[in-house]
Amino acid sequence: MSLLTSSLLPKDIQLQLKATDHRDALEEVLSTLRSDHRIRDWERLRTSLLANSQSETFKECPGALFLHHGRTESVSSLVLAVGRSATGFSSQAGGEKTHLVFLAAIPEAMNNEYLRILGAISRVCREEETLRTLLEAQKGEEFVAALEKGCRQ
Repeated sequence: MSLLTSSLLPKDIQLQLKATDHRDALEEVLSTLRSDHRIRDWERLRTSLLANSQSETFKECPGALFLHHGRTESVSSLVLAVGRSATGFSSQAGGEKTHLVFLAAIPEAMNNEYLRILGAISRVCREEETLRTLLEAQKGEEFVAALEKGCRQ
């Protein structure tokens, strides 16, 4: 089992976000983690991610995703969660609509793994075919499989 597969659980993938902006989407994605055994202090995690929340899409993949991340002792291991909006929502600067919101939290000690995962997510979402598969996946397991496949390429 890869670090990605063990960190992004199908239960933490919301394929039908209701949010209309990135901040509400982050809150919606965070809500799946409230009772996760890997979270030591959910409120502290939430506060730190919201405080560091960006208002623009990920530069390497405009219009496709927001990537909220942070190193924190609020988690015991790498925690990933994702949400997808079918209709998308605009960033504060306008432009293309955003459809994917990723969340990554990691303890300080796992810095190298954290950077590899963030790089992999960015790389995978730049590939048109993989991005299309992520946007069309019907189940969390399909979503994780598409990410895994993209990370191996």
